[in-house]
Amino acid sequence: MASILFVMLKSPHENVNLELASDLGGQSKKAAILFEDAVYYAMDKKASKHLAEHVDEVFVISDDLAARGFDCDVGGKFKTVDYGQAVDLIMQYDRTVTL
Repeated sequence: MASILFVMLKSPHENVNLELASDLGGQSKKAAILFEDAVYYAMDKKASKHLAEHVDEVFVISDDLAARGFDCDVGGKFKTVDYGQAVDLIMQYDRTVTL
């Protein structure tokens, strides 16, 4: 089964169509990696729940969390990773798509 990693950069307060992740991913293994302002998905309960409905796993860049004043482990489907781990993740998935 193919796998797809969605690279997300925008805040949940911007117009991001998460349904696109379900449509593009189909039955594939789906994950998202949150960079820049997309880390707000991990901190907003409504946004995190909505994202978790469309992907199997979510990775959050720890440096981007810290840059926005968050110093915590996000938990649940959300896992914090550093930039080195992010590169490894990108290489593990069959496809990457930026949303």
